[in-house]
Amino acid sequence: MNTSLKALAVFITLAGSAWAEDLQDLPDDTLLGEVVTATENGEEERLLDLMREVQARGFLMFPKPQTCTFSYPDTEFFGNEIFRGAVRWGFGTDLRELAMSQGFCGCIYNLGSLDAFTTERVDKPAHALTAADFNTMRRYRNADWNTIDQRYATFREESCGA
Repeated sequence: MNTSLKALAVFITLAGSAWAEDLQDLPDDTLLGEVVTATENGEEERLLDLMREVQARGFLMFPKPQTCTFSYPDTEFFGNEIFRGAVRWGFGTDLRELAMSQGFCGCIYNLGSLDAFTTERVDKPAHALTAADFNTMRRYRNADWNTIDQRYATFREESCGA
């Protein structure tokens, strides 16, 4: 009987290794289909093996939502929410327009530099802005902000699925 148990243990070990090798040979779509099937059937051990293979292949089953943000310099100017908003709207308006012209669906802040924007407007980098620069920033394309934002929202919906 002891020999029978050893034989059974060897068989299970070999069968498990063969199953793991079989998982490596599955096409991606079949592997994902097997994950669904194992989940629906409550096959915990099989699901664990399948998920290990999914992880080994580097599949991202539940991607984190992408965020589109940029950071402001830590200065007195940008500490003022109204000043920060004026710069953000002007900068964002230019970037939205650029994104639409290029058919770009990614994060608009990847298309330009805040320093380049402020240097072009007031001849200084963002960290050097002062209260004296506020009116220039506030007036920059102020009349375009809403129109461009609406066009950009339509562009995103139609071209980017967002």
